[in-house]
Amino acid sequence: MGEGESKALRVWTWDVQYAEGFARGGVNGGGPAGRNAGDEELMNTWPLVTDQPYFDPSMSTTLTAHVGRRAELHCRVHSIGNRTVSWIRGRDLRILTVGRYTYTTDLRYEVLHQDGTNQWTLRIRSAQPRDQGTYECQISTKPVKAFTVFLKVLEPRGEILGSPDLYVQKASMINLTCILHNLPEPPAYVFWYHGNKDIRYSSGRGGVAVLVEKGPSTTTSHLLISSATLQDAGRYTCSSAGLSPTSVRVHVLDGEEPAAMQKNSSAALPSPLDGRAAMSNSSAVVSGATRTVKAEAVTLALVLVPAWLQLRGC
Repeated sequence: MGEGESKALRVWTWDVQYAEGFARGGVNGGGPAGRNAGDEELMNTWPLVTDQPYFDPSMSTTLTAHVGRRAELHCRVHSIGNRTVSWIRGRDLRILTVGRYTYTTDLRYEVLHQDGTNQWTLRIRSAQPRDQGTYECQISTKPVKAFTVFLKVLEPRGEILGSPDLYVQKASMINLTCILHNLPEPPAYVFWYHGNKDIRYSSGRGGVAVLVEKGPSTTTSHLLISSATLQDAGRYTCSSAGLSPTSVRVHVLDGEEPAAMQKNSSAALPSPLDGRAAMSNSSAVVSGATRTVKAEAVTLALVLVPAWLQLRGC
């Protein structure tokens, strides 16, 4: 065997070993353990010069998408030659695409490829929970080479801590915490409803405040109602665009202590705030999260201090 043939064989052997080692999560960024000096020399001449197709080792094996949003799975193949790239769905082994053609009646699926490039992208429009699972990018070699990608589909959801029922004593503070999970971006607004009526800060009820903390994938909204009355009992609902509303039923007790009573421990009360920083309709940035404080003529300090004193037994 000549020197050229020997190097070509070594390149092909290293390619197969590297792909297998990368799939197993080997050392040094995914490569197989035990590479020799010759292998290092080949790696330094990346991309490899070989007539055998191989997957780009920098591709990610996991991808996250949100329900209703577009998902794109990328597959990059070097030295493709006259071989064909296909996408296979793992849960039912259905062939989705072959080359530049789509072989499914689900119009949400399509393959994207530009001539002269080494990338074949499987696009899924409006991803759904059922789309979660493994997908294989296959090269039509003998035997077939395959690269597996796991698609995780996140579904936005909301919860109110303490639901489905929350009990508070009359004249105490109602403290409701709504957490919105798996959001593609922070919502513009979080709405609260008491029964079928939205909670307005300008209503005659008074003593109402909302604090909103927005993060990259989770948003938390606190509804604070001071000096609970019997009229404050009922169903409270938290809602935001693109999410199903979530509710809790609040029971206001007038001195009774039922055995199955659940204390209002949905979230710790914020520490009393300086009245100057708690003026109605003001905004502040706390720990990198945007915290919007809305209150009416009564400052938030006047809403929180009585409850804080009550907890201390004053």
